[in-house]
Amino acid sequence: MDTVVRLNQKSQIVISKKIRKLLGLKPGDELAAIVEGEKIILRPKPRSATERLRGLGKGTWGGRRKIDTYIDKLRDEWRGT
Repeated sequence: MDTVVRLNQKSQIVISKKIRKLLGLKPGDELAAIVEGEKIILRPKPRSATERLRGLGKGTWGGRRKIDTYIDKLRDEWRGT
């Protein structure tokens, strides 16, 4: 798969949407650049375990009020009321 990219006046390149989607790249992701002979190889920089898990449970409880309601319900069940 050959994709042509062009350097702009600031020497920046744009990675096509197709390639970003294929690799799961998002704005702010870092790439490692490796020079092999006359080639430049860009690889997504591995994310730390913390970064990969960040946001995993987002929205699970639906906000603070639902958590409090759920905890109150459990307390009532434990008390037998």
